[in-house]
Parts: sequence; structure tokens; C-alpha cells
Amino acid sequence: MAEGFPGNRREAILVFHFADRVKAELILASRLLNTVMQMEGQEREGANRLFVDFLKGLEQEVNLAQVQIGDPEMIRVRTVMTGLIGMADANMLADIQSHLTWMISAMATYAQRAMEYLVKDKLI
Repeated sequence: MAEGFPGNRREAILVFHFADRVKAELILASRLLNTVMQMEGQEREGANRLFVDFLKGLEQEVNLAQVQIGDPEMIRVRTVMTGLIGMADANMLADIQSHLTWMISAMATYAQRAMEYLVKDKLI
């Protein structure tokens, strides 16, 4: 994450909004993944297709967040998100959780830094 990020009030508000929203959806994806992994047979196959579609929707949210956050590290977040879709599509579910955890941590860090800026600027 770039030093001195976010740089102004507007940026801090947008970063907090998008980072917190994506973080919440990543947590939901993590929970869905656990549910899918407990299923077997055709039930798991159908649930995995839904999980892939959920990840594709989440990828759109990550793309929006990348535009609004504008930090170079968001390129890595977006790249990992694209990889997760491919992994889920290939039914490589066991390898996905660690990547989701990293992404949750990255988005929480963005949200925290934005919150600190807003508190320091006495907007919250």
C-alpha cells in the first residue's frame, strides 16, 4: 500500500466504502466456500457452479474498488480474484481459502487506513 494513502477526505471516504464492502463480500465468499466443500456429488457440482457465479459478481465489485481505491496493490487483489474464479471453475476448492483470507486482510487494511484518516481529520 502506498505511503500517505489515502491522501484526502474524498479518497478516504471512497476507500473506506469500497474496501469495507468488498471485505464483507469476501467474508461471505469464504462462508459459501465452506458450505460447498461440505457437499458431495451432484449437490456439490451445482453449488460450485453457483459459487463460481458469485465469484464472478464479486470480481466486478473488486474491479470497481480498484478504480476507486487506485492503489497499485489493488492490481494484485484483482489478479488473485480472477485466479480464484479459474480455481473454483476447475473444482480446486481446497486451495481457495488461503487466498480469500489474504484478500480479506488486504481490504481490511485499506478500510482501517481510511478510517484512521477520517478519525484524524475529525470526520468521524
